[in-house]
Amino acid sequence: MMSLAATTPCRLLAMLCLLVFPGLGMAAGVGSAIDQARAFLGQLQAQPEAKEFARIAREVGPVIDEVRQANASEADLKTLRDLLEKMREQTEKRLAGLERETNEDEAALERLYRSQAWDDISFSLAAFPYWRAWMDLELARRIDDEGLRTQALLPALKGFRSASMQLFRPGLVYGGWLGIGYVEMAQGRNERAREIFKSLDEALSRESDSPIREAVQLELRLLEARTGQVKSSPAGRKVDDNEAKILRIEAFALLQESRRSGGRPLLAAERLKALVDNGYVDQSLVADMMTYAQELSGVDIGPYTDLVGAEFALQYDHYYNAMQKYESFFKRVNPPPGLDLDYYRFRWAVAAYKAQIYQPAVTVLEKLLRKKDLAPETDKAATKLLYAVYAAREAAGGSPANRRALREAAQRFVKQSPQDKDADAARLMIAQTASNASSALDALGDIRSANRLKGDVERTAFQIIARDFSKTIARGKTDAAIGTAKQGIRAFQKLPKADKADPFNFAILLQMRALVDPNPEDVLKALEFIEKKGNTNLDIRRALVWSRLQLYDRMGDFERVAGHVRALAADGIPSWQMEFLFPWIAAREDLDQRLELARLVHPAAKDQPDMDRRLRNLTIEGLLERGENEQAYDEARAYTRDHPSSGDAWKLLAQSAERTDQPFEADRAWRVITDKAVPTMSIWWEGMLNRVRIRTHSTRPEEACPLLDEIQRSAEHMPETSRETYQQALAESACPRATAAADATP
Repeated sequence: MMSLAATTPCRLLAMLCLLVFPGLGMAAGVGSAIDQARAFLGQLQAQPEAKEFARIAREVGPVIDEVRQANASEADLKTLRDLLEKMREQTEKRLAGLERETNEDEAALERLYRSQAWDDISFSLAAFPYWRAWMDLELARRIDDEGLRTQALLPALKGFRSASMQLFRPGLVYGGWLGIGYVEMAQGRNERAREIFKSLDEALSRESDSPIREAVQLELRLLEARTGQVKSSPAGRKVDDNEAKILRIEAFALLQESRRSGGRPLLAAERLKALVDNGYVDQSLVADMMTYAQELSGVDIGPYTDLVGAEFALQYDHYYNAMQKYESFFKRVNPPPGLDLDYYRFRWAVAAYKAQIYQPAVTVLEKLLRKKDLAPETDKAATKLLYAVYAAREAAGGSPANRRALREAAQRFVKQSPQDKDADAARLMIAQTASNASSALDALGDIRSANRLKGDVERTAFQIIARDFSKTIARGKTDAAIGTAKQGIRAFQKLPKADKADPFNFAILLQMRALVDPNPEDVLKALEFIEKKGNTNLDIRRALVWSRLQLYDRMGDFERVAGHVRALAADGIPSWQMEFLFPWIAAREDLDQRLELARLVHPAAKDQPDMDRRLRNLTIEGLLERGENEQAYDEARAYTRDHPSSGDAWKLLAQSAERTDQPFEADRAWRVITDKAVPTMSIWWEGMLNRVRIRTHSTRPEEACPLLDEIQRSAEHMPETSRETYQQALAESACPRATAAADATP
């Protein structure tokens, strides 16, 4: 709880300065105050007239007050104390000079003692030690050790007592007794201090408008508040700055008593509610209230009741209740400028996370992390919690959107807190969700405490490599998969025993070995071993079939390849098997082998329309490549009958018809395509330009002209890849109108 003990004497001292030395201004800052004090000392060292000593004794008071109110450093306080001591020494020196000037003449001495000069010097001799006493008091109060503090208070007490005996100087008397009161308080004797302040209050009772009396009364109330002697209710009090300070001290004194006794702090709640209702809420008040969350959770302190209730509930693991109270508080409260509630918003997210209600936590944290002025410690904590929330939601059943958010949150967490003990788990998750093996392995390489994640790192590394390897070979790019296969075999060796024994992991290993192992026969033996177990897992079966084909192929034994494919086709090739078998066949460089294998599997694809079309395309293109144009034409015609909506079928029919010297049939096939396509499609341009070429070189070349006119009308959509063919068609045609129109086109 913020203490007012250090600020109250400053306020009273300022009032004393104005009462005893009216018309004086304040110094501007500690450095300026000390400079001014040094200037005063310089003037005194010149030993001016006595009235100058009195003037400086009066003017140094506000300087002292300015330093104390500025919460000056210990070094500054000591500097000012030493300057005041030197001022006292100069005053004694001036007094000795005045006495020497009388030459011990009794009459002269009598005149001196009755003179204004003596009065001024006497005042100065009391004033400088008095001001120094305030410095001694401030220095002593900063000492934690009780015994040392008591010893350090003795010079202050001496200075205040000296001032309290200046009967003809009421201001110094009041100030001296005020200082004595604070010395008593500094020694923990609050009751004795209260008696002193009461006596001061009575002494000033006839001065109803005295600022000193008002300040003393205020100090009495503060003392009463600290000792729990408070009024029954703050109702009816005008709450200004001073009253707010008193209410605050009273409230927390009552809360301390409530914590000791176990009673409900109703009187404390009244005072805190008065502070809240009158706008006296600041950062320290909120923090202090939260230290008494348990006591305040059952009383009314306005909108902050929900906040203390939330803090109390969270402290005792009542997460759902805490989340509800945080939500209620932030819906009701409109914090004043300068009040930072980000920490409690973070606590709201903690409560929601602990209650396993993740969306409120995500919403709160995302808003917090968008703030540019978020405190660094809150920023770090919120970043880590957001990662934890997304991870928990993923574990409970995630979604693609949550996985993306989780990855982003993990990356932000690792970037901001790389040394955090939980950052390695985030790095592991980043690797597991990486889009490619390279970035995933980089993330795994950044893990700093692999021992804490023993097995997880190795398992993830193998899974990432296996995933990348499987994608590559599924696209038929076996050469590109060689490096990945070697990397995967090394990663497999680092797996825990249980993971090595997993049939799926072992099947993937066999795929990798089938591609790069220098001893294919050894891999075949391992294949036969795992096949005998009769695995029903499709991924494993796919891996085994692919591995056997790859091994036979590497051994240069096409007969065994064809035999294996024939056996697969005889049993019926399911779609999952066809999906990897087709790319493997299509990637074969030997045309004869490619055609033979395609014909072997084609009968098994009749009930798979997409695969049926892909195999027909592969077969007919192979026939055209081999020059078997008549057979290609026959199969293309069958293709268009079975798949009349396939553009590939009509394109192959057009190509094979032209190869078999059937230009009209080729033109008709291309027309089927162009009639269904539009000029924004590249296939339309391919079809139209082929039709123009076919007609130009036919017995009726003039029939190409309408097509060229139609092309010209759609010229704005012509792809760059078709322009050269178009120009060649124009040059070869006998269509002057189309040529002229093309020339006129910018």
